[in-house]
Amino acid sequence: MTVQRLRRPRLWMIVAALALVLPVHGAWAGPAGRWSQGTYIWNSAALLDPLRRDRELQDLREAGMGELLVGLNGAQVRAGAATLRQLEALIARCHARGLRVQLLLGDPAWILPGGRPELLALIARYRGLGFDGLHLDLEVEQLGWPVPAQRLRDWIATLQAAARVSPWPLTISSHPRWFENPDPAVPCVPCAIGSTVKEINLMLYQRNAERTGSRAIGIARRWPALRFRLAQSVEPGLEPGLSWYGSTPGVLQQQMQAWRQRLSPDGISGIDWQDWQSYPRRR
Repeated sequence: MTVQRLRRPRLWMIVAALALVLPVHGAWAGPAGRWSQGTYIWNSAALLDPLRRDRELQDLREAGMGELLVGLNGAQVRAGAATLRQLEALIARCHARGLRVQLLLGDPAWILPGGRPELLALIARYRGLGFDGLHLDLEVEQLGWPVPAQRLRDWIATLQAAARVSPWPLTISSHPRWFENPDPAVPCVPCAIGSTVKEINLMLYQRNAERTGSRAIGIARRWPALRFRLAQSVEPGLEPGLSWYGSTPGVLQQQMQAWRQRLSPDGISGIDWQDWQSYPRRR
C-alpha cells in the first residue's frame, strides 16, 4: 500500500484560509467593527462571462476577498440589457458565496458640471440591481495639478448629486491629502461629505507599511465621524515604493493581517487592493 505524504501548508495558504472564514458582511460598527478585504476590478469581463464567472469568483474567494468593486468599460455599458442581465446574475452569485459587490465608476470628467449628467444617467440605468454599494473613484488630481478650489467644489457637488439619486450607499476613493492637512484656502472636503459618503478609501500608496499605518490612524482620529478603509496598489508601472507589485500572495496577506490588528481599533474597516488584474495569483 502506498502512503501519500501530507504536504505542510504554506503560510500564505493558512492566512488566506483564515481570511475566508472571517466575516465579510456588515457595516462598520465602531472600534469593534468588522474588517474586510476587497479589490478593485476594473476589468470585469471574466465576472460577466457565465462560462468564466464561477472560476473567477473562486479565485477571489481563495485570495481572501470579500468586497468586490466591479467596474464596467464602454463596450459593456453600450451592451445595454445584456450587461444588465450579466450583472444581475453576477450579483446573485456573489451573494450566494457571501461576497459583497459594489458598482465601481471612475471617469474624472464626471467631476465637472458638464460631465455630471452622464454619471447620474449611469446610476439611473443600474439602480434596479441589488448592488451593495456605489463606489466612485473620481480623483480630482487626474484633471491637473494643482487642484483649484472650484474643482474641489465641483467634486463635492458631484458626490452629493450621486448620493441623492443612488439607491445604494455611496463610498469613494480619495488621495489622503484632503483629509490630512486641509488648506484653509480651499473647501474642507471632510466637512462637506460627512453626511454624503458612507466610507472613504484612503489611497495611501506607499510600501512603507509603518508610515501607511500611522497616516491612516492619524486621519481616522482627526475625523472620527467619518468611516475609512485603506487602499493599496499592486499595480506595475508606479514609482518605486508606491506599489506592492512583485509581492507574493503570502506577503500581502501577512501585511493585511498586520494592518488589521493595528488599524481596526481606530475604526478603519478594511483594505482594498488596486487592482485585481495585477493581484498575484496562487497558480
